[in-house]
Amino acid sequence: THVFKKASDLDISLDVYVPKSASESSPCSTVLVWWHGGGLLQGTRKAAAPHLLRAVDEHNIVVVSADYRLAPQTRLPRILGDARDAVSWVQQEGSLSKLTGGRARPDNVFVSGSSAGGWLALLVANSIGFKECGVPDLPAKVKGCIAIYPITDISDSFWTTPQRPVSYMNGRILDGRKDLGDHILNSSSPPTTSSAPDSRRSQFYHYMIQEALEQKLLLDETNVKPRDVAVALAIKEGRVAAPVPTMLIHGDIDDKVPISQADDVAAALKAKSGCDVEYMRLQGKDHLYDVDPKEEMREMYDWIKKHV
Repeated sequence: THVFKKASDLDISLDVYVPKSASESSPCSTVLVWWHGGGLLQGTRKAAAPHLLRAVDEHNIVVVSADYRLAPQTRLPRILGDARDAVSWVQQEGSLSKLTGGRARPDNVFVSGSSAGGWLALLVANSIGFKECGVPDLPAKVKGCIAIYPITDISDSFWTTPQRPVSYMNGRILDGRKDLGDHILNSSSPPTTSSAPDSRRSQFYHYMIQEALEQKLLLDETNVKPRDVAVALAIKEGRVAAPVPTMLIHGDIDDKVPISQADDVAAALKAKSGCDVEYMRLQGKDHLYDVDPKEEMREMYDWIKKHV
């Protein structure tokens, strides 16, 4: 574990997993930076799926799981800055080598994430929204981006229409004050970088969908508009000159993030001449399907090897 950034008095950390076979004389040079999901409202770097942890030795890859500050106590511009700084730390000459005793070096850096983490990966890989968010000093280009059931456009009606009850909550209506607490809902509360799966904050994503709050929680008190960080729109409008090689993975029965979010990005990339894009549109797969310990995600790691 390494603190890659301090924001006021808050430590923001990442975890680095290195293959057992890596050594100072034969360092591992393929690095995957991964961000967790949770709508940018909840979650932790400790939530890396089993396939990610197994891939370290099975596919000879360094996995970096990074935290970021959570909304609404931290708005999207600073969250995007945290994601950028994680990648910049990895790419910085000597950072990984020093931390791992020379057993890792970032010759081939890929970014990935699940759900909202997939959105961060797409934004960082293609420098989308950086100007609008006032985030300077873009990270160096990465080798590729793997977005797993990503959020990609919070102007979609899924995020702007209240759902009472939310489809997967079995009729339960959440009470913000009772089920979450004022300290979680209040943007003036102290910032945090993670939340445990069994904490009250773990209900925040469901409450956000129920009340259609994503835009408010991420963008209030900023000048950023939803279109500024909409991935497919940025590609269509030419705000991304040369998208990095991209793999999109999304299940067609996902009721936490609609598959149309990935459909739109895949279509925009495929319409752009010379784009390297692969889209796995999976039948019968729901959100978080990849956290099943039996899920290997072999296509994802084969794609990474092909792009090294």
